[in-house]
Amino acid sequence: MNFDNIVSRKGTYTEKYDSRVEKFGTEDVMPLWVADMDLPSSEAIQETLLKRVKHPIYGYTGYYDAYFDAIIHWMEKQHTWSIQQAWITPINAIVTGLNLAVAALSDEGDGVMIQPPIYPPFYTAVTKQKRMLLENELKLVNGHYEIDFEDFEQKAKQAKLFLLCSPHNPTGRVWQREELLKIAQICAQNDVLIISDEVHADLVYAPYQHVPIASLPEARDITITLNAPSKTFNVAGIVSAYAIVENSSLRRRFYEIFRRYSLIQPTPISLATTVAAYRESHEWLDALVPYLKKNLDYLYFRLEKMPKIKAMPMESTFLLWLDCRELKLEDETLFIWFVEKAKLGLNSGASFGNGGSGFMRLNYAVSQDILIIAIDQLEKAYESTYKT
Repeated sequence: MNFDNIVSRKGTYTEKYDSRVEKFGTEDVMPLWVADMDLPSSEAIQETLLKRVKHPIYGYTGYYDAYFDAIIHWMEKQHTWSIQQAWITPINAIVTGLNLAVAALSDEGDGVMIQPPIYPPFYTAVTKQKRMLLENELKLVNGHYEIDFEDFEQKAKQAKLFLLCSPHNPTGRVWQREELLKIAQICAQNDVLIISDEVHADLVYAPYQHVPIASLPEARDITITLNAPSKTFNVAGIVSAYAIVENSSLRRRFYEIFRRYSLIQPTPISLATTVAAYRESHEWLDALVPYLKKNLDYLYFRLEKMPKIKAMPMESTFLLWLDCRELKLEDETLFIWFVEKAKLGLNSGASFGNGGSGFMRLNYAVSQDILIIAIDQLEKAYESTYKT
């Protein structure tokens, strides 16, 4: 659990590094964008993978009780949410889950509500399937993102589905129980189903606490919860996801579309990794979260010297939402400024839709030495451009 060790990802066909020319136009850039970590996964996961790979046969694999038990155990231990095996539907990926939930539970022209600025696949899950996009844009009030519930209630009257991001990416908000309860009540009153992406649920900073919306009585019958160990344990490249759906009728409708397109087959390593993550890696996570918080606090400290770039208060994730509007640059120019002046590859806030213009997203799940280099580069670029 020594996260200070710098691990090279060269030669591993990693998207973050090997697509730099395509993404940023140059290899001479430190990539701090796509949401995986440059930190090693747990020893338990590494040892489990080595053991499984040493077995020389990699045939068709089926789901087994230990897989379901691990998910049940994790939800109870981590989120005090008691679930049953029958509620769990394995799926191949959360983004696939978003798309197929929209396909299975709505028709062309139906309203689907999202809360921008938001992870771009939320947009495409709606627009590519010819649903009506309803945007309940989050309000930025005194540096804090809030839900516009008056608008939410109006949009809910037009909606068939609501795609919830909880915790929210990219703003880092951890929705409080009262906010989730109000969401659930409005959706229930308007017959709106909730599809809740909770993949960042384990990466929450004290004193905040994630509440699965489906754990609320008001939401349990209208919610599909999507989750995976991918972000938590840095195994996005190998781990299948899963859905938790208490309502049996809703679960059958959701499962059917995955079965129809043969998207439920696990791999030999995906099941073993899930079990090792949820059963044997809790101490690793207990060390990871403070490390990430230390990186975040360091960023807050260093950015005080760059007042035109404001670090938003992050309650969760390892992705810092930067308010760069005072730099007064168009979005494309802002993106290029980070690449050419600071030699940093970040996500453009504009890609997150309404409310994202003038923002950038920075992945700080790196060793502290790398983070120091990155922020040194940013400060040098800032001083050469904005300080006289």
